[in-house]
Amino acid sequence: MRKHLALIAALATAAFTLFAAFPGVASAHEKRQIGAFTFVVGFLNEPAIVDQPNSIDLTITDANNQPVSGAEKTLKAQLIYGGETQEMTLSPRFNAPGKYNAYFIPTKTGTWKFHFTGSVDNQAVDELFTSGPGRFNDVAGTSELDFPAKTPDQVTLSARAADAKSAADSAKTVAIVGIAVGALGVVLGLGGLGFGLSARRRASAANTTTAGGAGASMRHTV
Repeated sequence: MRKHLALIAALATAAFTLFAAFPGVASAHEKRQIGAFTFVVGFLNEPAIVDQPNSIDLTITDANNQPVSGAEKTLKAQLIYGGETQEMTLSPRFNAPGKYNAYFIPTKTGTWKFHFTGSVDNQAVDELFTSGPGRFNDVAGTSELDFPAKTPDQVTLSARAADAKSAADSAKTVAIVGIAVGALGVVLGLGGLGFGLSARRRASAANTTTAGGAGASMRHTV
């Protein structure tokens, strides 16, 4: 588990360095006063890209603008996306007092929320930070950064998969209906054949009876 988190952390740091190298790529965080402390919250890597390693980026300073250490012991973090939640463990960033991370990989684009509960130096904390304009970036698809070829983001891929599944289900339904109609045709055909044979037998029997009666009449007349 620790090796996995360390790998995600390394990838997140590398991605942050890469994005920072591109001009015009903005970094946005929300700054909020919470009692005697200042919280600055956002994604570690901005813009946040779907299916790329990332992290909650939390900085805490006191009234004297000094970094607050040890908050990971009493402060909890939670990821929220739509109706889904995930409890996260905050960890102090190496050689960066007052800064904390909780690494994860966002798998959906759109609005994300970070919920902090617990306490900092005995001061109660229950704060919800939501991505969006004027705060910190929503999670985006990859199409805006793709070069040279554009690749569909997860939402597009999901839509295509849903369309393909719908088409496959429709084709399956048509095939089943076709088989059922074919089977019904066979049954009706066999029924018709049986009816025809039965009719022929009855006609043949009737002819035999008629012929027998006619012969008897002729013998009686003679």
